[in-house]
Amino acid sequence: MFIVTLRIPEPVASEYIEAAKEINRTFADIKPPVDAKSLMIFALSRHQQSDISAQFDLALRVVSGKEPRLNPLLD
Repeated sequence: MFIVTLRIPEPVASEYIEAAKEINRTFADIKPPVDAKSLMIFALSRHQQSDISAQFDLALRVVSGKEPRLNPLLD
């Protein structure tokens, strides 16, 4: 297992904090309650290598001005 320490911008952290509050309001009986850190871990752990590569490929193409691929998973 890797242990990673990340700096997350306040607006991003706020979204996870609010999402945790909403989940805890909806599912009040959950013990222990869901926290923002658990939601962040879940969001990071649900991706596969191909998904991550495709997302970064698109982001880098947009920033660099290169033409985005239509469907990177089919290349």
